[in-house]
Amino acid sequence: MAALKLDPFYLIVDAADWLTRLLPQGVRFAQLRVKGRSESETRAHIAKARQICVLHGAQLVVNDYWRLAIDEGCDFVHLGQGDLDGADIPALRRAGVRIGVSTHDEAELDRALSLAADYVALGPIYPTLLKQMAFAPQGLGRIGAWKAAIGETPLVAIGGLTPERAIAALAAGADAACVVTDVLRNAEPEARAGEWLAATQPWRDGEGFFAPDYAGAGICPSLNHGPRLRPISSVVLHYTGMQTGEAALALLCSPRSQVSAHYVVEEDGRVLQLVPESRRAWHAGISSWAGETDMNSASIGIEVVHPGYLDPRPYTAAQIEATAALARDICQRHAIPPERVLAHSDIAPGRKQDPGEFFPWEELARRGVGRIVENALAEGATTVSFGDEGGKVASLQRDLAAYGYGVEATGVYDAQTVDAVEAFQRHFRRWKVDGRADGETRVALAYLLAALGERV
Repeated sequence: MAALKLDPFYLIVDAADWLTRLLPQGVRFAQLRVKGRSESETRAHIAKARQICVLHGAQLVVNDYWRLAIDEGCDFVHLGQGDLDGADIPALRRAGVRIGVSTHDEAELDRALSLAADYVALGPIYPTLLKQMAFAPQGLGRIGAWKAAIGETPLVAIGGLTPERAIAALAAGADAACVVTDVLRNAEPEARAGEWLAATQPWRDGEGFFAPDYAGAGICPSLNHGPRLRPISSVVLHYTGMQTGEAALALLCSPRSQVSAHYVVEEDGRVLQLVPESRRAWHAGISSWAGETDMNSASIGIEVVHPGYLDPRPYTAAQIEATAALARDICQRHAIPPERVLAHSDIAPGRKQDPGEFFPWEELARRGVGRIVENALAEGATTVSFGDEGGKVASLQRDLAAYGYGVEATGVYDAQTVDAVEAFQRHFRRWKVDGRADGETRVALAYLLAALGERV
């Protein structure tokens, strides 16, 4: 048989009546896993499930009971490793029945492939409530390794999945995400099934898929984008500000959120592209740089998975390497100069703080990305700060604006000036972010303006 295409939402139910409730929501791939019932009861559930699936045009997979599946005219079974010991694989093949097989380690994977399984299931990806597992959670990284090993054979991810985690599993290489408890134990199973269907929709019809612009990126399509109205002139770096990468991907890919980015860099260094570079991602919000007020159109946005001020821990070494390689590639392809590698806080002072003063700008600069100030000591220089007025304040405001910050030269050290100085310090003088333009801050700004003038 030719390799089949699975629906990305794979629902497991423990009784046929669930299918009556959930298939009308749009579920098209379902497994019946009946446990602890007599053979006659199990047969009745299988027969009823088959009728319901035929009515709704859904694919039914029967767990374990391969003989009953053949008897009831079913065409798909799922077998665990223990089930394989007693299953008559030739008989299933003669009856035209497809076979899915559970795997947890390389030996079990080899066994599944030797049987020419029609799909391979890997689990548990996350801790699961369904049953005690002899295997530790596999994690998303294992999905990519399994998919590389099985090639065109579909891969099913199972164990501890939610709609958010399903997006991450599919982006990691799974062809379908399998769920039991997250739907069946939900207070509103029908609504939860709808959330799963919405989350997996891009993988259902290939909606929004595209070839990556960066060779090292996987694809996790977001539909949140529009026409690019300006030439690309900047790269903008963000942190996600969320506890997990899965939650960030769910937000950036949800049509309800109306936010996105071109790229996400995971904590393990994996790069995902959500929006083609030719399109306008919705990552910058109300922002400006060097007079440009449509920064969404004029930039490429990179979200680095990090909880932000919830937990200002160091970015991982893998993230730093991956972010630098990605940004360097983008800058080379679009001729973006170093001073146009920006923080979200640079283009939206006062409104945004990401990627934070704990972002490793120096590490990126050592890898050829962006600008830093090596030494800006100015002991004894006059500090200007909130409430001050006069020529020094106006000069500072003009210098900030000349570098790119959206500051009006009022001659008064006002709130907009505090915000811009804090943003500047967060990027270029990270050890002290206080919004006061001390000598070190002013010398650093002068150094960057001189470098900008030399390049121009």
